[in-house]
Amino acid sequence: MKKFLIKSSIVFIFALLFFRFTFISLINHYENKLSDNFSKETIQNYKIKLFESLKKTTEKDKILYEDDAKILSDFINKLIQELDLKKNN
Repeated sequence: MKKFLIKSSIVFIFALLFFRFTFISLINHYENKLSDNFSKETIQNYKIKLFESLKKTTEKDKILYEDDAKILSDFINKLIQELDLKKNN
């Protein structure tokens, strides 16, 4: 019985170490990646890049291609019609 307990304890310890060095390490790695990607500094950098891009875009004469403008116009008109129908009911 004593040998069984010792062997079982050794197997249990190795199982815990295996779990710790595989799954927990992966979880910590991805947790660090997420916290880095959503830190205040990173979000601020994304915000700055977005506004720079918007500034460059607004300086252009034409923002959309004619086909894209037509599709967006049709979509917006359809939304307005549906919203008016909802308002009248």
